[in-house]
Amino acid sequence: MDTSAPTEKPPAISFFDRLGERKSVALVLLFGALLYIPLAGSYGLWDPWETHYGEVGREMLERGDYISLYWAGSPLDSENFWSKPVLTFWLLALSLGAFGLGGASKGTFAASSVTEWAMRLPFCLMALAALYGVYLVTSRFVSRRAGVLAAVVLATMPMFSLIARQAMADMPFVALMTLALALCIVALFDTDETELPRKQWKRWSWPHHTAFYVAIGLLCLTFLPQFIIDTLQLVWRFRVAGKRMMLPGFFVMVPYFLGFVFVLVKAMRVRSRAPLYLYTAGVLAALAVLAKGLAGLGLPVIVLVCYLVFTWNWPRVLRPQIVSGFVGAIVACAVVSVPWHHAMLVRYGKPFWNELYGDNHWRRLMTGRHGDRGTFEYFLREAGYAVLPWLAFVPASLLSAFRRATNRSTDPQRSHRRDVFWFGVIWFVAAYTVVSLSMTKFHHYILPALPGLAIAIACLIEDVLDNPKVINAKLVPLIGIPALGIVAYDLMRSDRAAQLFIWLFAYDYVNSPGGRPWPPELSWSNLIAGFVAFWALMALLWSFRNTRKVALLGTVGASIAFTYFLLDVYMKKVSDIWTQKELTALYYKTRSSPEERLIAWQLYWRGETFYTQNEIYEGPMENRTVFLGNRNAEDLQAYLGRNTGKRMFFVVERSRYDQLRGLIPEAARGSLKIIHEKNNKFYLAQVQL
Repeated sequence: MDTSAPTEKPPAISFFDRLGERKSVALVLLFGALLYIPLAGSYGLWDPWETHYGEVGREMLERGDYISLYWAGSPLDSENFWSKPVLTFWLLALSLGAFGLGGASKGTFAASSVTEWAMRLPFCLMALAALYGVYLVTSRFVSRRAGVLAAVVLATMPMFSLIARQAMADMPFVALMTLALALCIVALFDTDETELPRKQWKRWSWPHHTAFYVAIGLLCLTFLPQFIIDTLQLVWRFRVAGKRMMLPGFFVMVPYFLGFVFVLVKAMRVRSRAPLYLYTAGVLAALAVLAKGLAGLGLPVIVLVCYLVFTWNWPRVLRPQIVSGFVGAIVACAVVSVPWHHAMLVRYGKPFWNELYGDNHWRRLMTGRHGDRGTFEYFLREAGYAVLPWLAFVPASLLSAFRRATNRSTDPQRSHRRDVFWFGVIWFVAAYTVVSLSMTKFHHYILPALPGLAIAIACLIEDVLDNPKVINAKLVPLIGIPALGIVAYDLMRSDRAAQLFIWLFAYDYVNSPGGRPWPPELSWSNLIAGFVAFWALMALLWSFRNTRKVALLGTVGASIAFTYFLLDVYMKKVSDIWTQKELTALYYKTRSSPEERLIAWQLYWRGETFYTQNEIYEGPMENRTVFLGNRNAEDLQAYLGRNTGKRMFFVVERSRYDQLRGLIPEAARGSLKIIHEKNNKFYLAQVQL
């Protein structure tokens, strides 16, 4: 008779563990693709960022110049666009070209939905990279279920999902930063120093491993095209002893080519995986710099240093292979991120540097620029909308992390789970603190903090599901339900409150703090109330052991449904009254010839430039139909006087329409009429002069 004590029941194997790593990754990417891509091109582009950046990308494609950035669309600006680095515009130019929109005839951008597909698809794909980043670090050291959950949490946060559908610089920056940070943590936690198999060719050998091919492939893909472009398109002109000298761009790029060779040789000598992860992270951080500037490198470094300081995991960093890996990563980062900056300095000198990094970095951070001002609590309200479906879990995640600080374990698996939980929390807190310290604030500045929060929430849920006795589950309804109630009240206090979701990615609130006029049928108060009530009920179910899986499935299902509502119902309906696409398309459909020009008076909202493919601001000054700045009224009247007998069209803000009527020649004033008034900010009008 067996009298031994009963053995502990082994933990159940989750569905994702049975599924396997590759299939789980494919599932995460497919989930994100189905969430973001299917209807991405079904509504017009949003002013000002999508259309502004889109025009810079279109100019790059049309000119065939992949170094300089041009914005030749307004008398208020110079021809150059220097407020953002180049990656966003490379993506836009390449995508517009791939969709066959290079050199498209006037009116094509407004008439075809291909434009929106071309503009948004690269950014949807970037969002998938961020989902993979949070999955990678969480699945590797917590569980595959937690990794998938971290991706689902991030994907269904309203701010993240809305910006995933926006052609703006923030998603490339955050996605690349997220993946770079994830790879750094994987490298630090990876204790497997088994020597990698090697491939031999003559006297050369290299690691025959996926990590090597990914690192070197990404380095080649991101550096070699720059090297070729700068060699062909860049000329360095300078003076020596009063004589004009000229060198081809090849000589400017030589140091970076040598750096490329250094990284390549160094990678070929690597014996384990961890340094290769760091090389890839360095290239990704470089791309983040090319997307958003110094924050692309600075923010990941701050998060990583904060994590190491708070957890005191320095021994992981000081291993020889990690030190060597960071050296290679730094060189790789410089090789990819510096050449474009150097090329721009060769072409434009100090004025470029002063505008990009003096005005748009230092001044925004330290003294304030166009945008809001605020203190540490500025982003609290926006963070509530930004993470809405998962808001109930945020306080519990942050509070439970402090309990883990005193819960030391000798079990490597438990230690890694604690470290990843801490990593997520520190990522969120550090990123939130950095953006809060900036003097200039926009709501979407909080976006870089969300991936860390998604990791922390996934770790909390995994703990609660694995340990039914864990007290953290009680915090979810105790603190989370009141938080949901506060945000729900804010979203339903008036019909126009629904546009708070728009303000997560667009800054119309700077110009209209009270919001635009809002059709009552677009308030969706009852629907939002229903979703919040359901999430509150699911939060309550976390109090009971037997209903936690039901609560998780209910929260996930409702979050996915709400994301589809935001992206494919809310955005479509609101875009119908917001974007200039339909308005501009009607102009091209109505005009009988290019002689019937579209006039933009007292307007600087970017859509009028992009959707006309800059037709309104091309050619000789006297033929341009943008009237803005000094003497705009006098110049408009003079232009109308030169075009007597023609039909003309106007795009004008609703609030300025009566002023415009007063500028029309008296004999033609009676023919002025509005032909498009669906947009709640602009009219399209026509007049027979």
